[in-house]
Amino acid sequence: MNFFELQRAVQRHVLQADTAVLPHVNESQKVPVAVRLGIYSTAYRLRLIEGLASNYPQLQSLLGDEAFAALALEYIDAHPSVHFSIRWFGAELEAYLRATRVTQPWFAELAQWEWALAAAFDAADAAPVPVAALAEIEPERWWTLRFDLHPSLQQLALRSNAAAVFKALTTDTDPPDPVILDAEQDWLLWRRGLTTHFRSAAASEARALQLVRSDATFEDLCEALCAWYSEEEVPARAAVFLKSWIAEGWIITVR
Repeated sequence: MNFFELQRAVQRHVLQADTAVLPHVNESQKVPVAVRLGIYSTAYRLRLIEGLASNYPQLQSLLGDEAFAALALEYIDAHPSVHFSIRWFGAELEAYLRATRVTQPWFAELAQWEWALAAAFDAADAAPVPVAALAEIEPERWWTLRFDLHPSLQQLALRSNAAAVFKALTTDTDPPDPVILDAEQDWLLWRRGLTTHFRSAAASEARALQLVRSDATFEDLCEALCAWYSEEEVPARAAVFLKSWIAEGWIITVR
């Protein structure tokens, strides 16, 4: 076995517990081969657990260190790391929790929340349009307008109180018992400067933002809002939404 093959064999041992490499490693009277190689396997998993804890600190707080470590080991086996950067290890944790903790959706949703908050923080910078930009638009052009959203803006629809649990954990207060809500709640997460923010949103506003994200026109947005407001109220309500989005720095382009 040449050096390159030995490296690959050690990698398979670390990632898959493949024992084919054992006969090719020099024996030692002090420490057996299996123990020496086990140091690498253990260190690799501990580093991945540390990486997951860094991305999901409040999930770790909710579960406790031992339960989180056990979950992390499950996840490592189910979803081996495939990225050069450990920042992206954990991208599938939400889906894994949804599949394995079906009756406890708050675990998956807390993971979804923390990942979205990190995505908001890591998102590219973009200059928002000023509120005054709306005043410069001729009335006849409004119906065909489209808008581009800030890269940091994230939308979540949660059916548990994961957001309240997260808020309590980050403020060192006792979190409420995780529960499933009577109705799904929409949330918006974004970054302003170097600070992340979040707030709840009415279903109508969440739907309007989804349409904006899909490149719908202002007219399309108004038509959708008819599901919640009278035809007379809709233009004013859409304008209020748009003004607040610009004030928050969410609109970066008006087309």
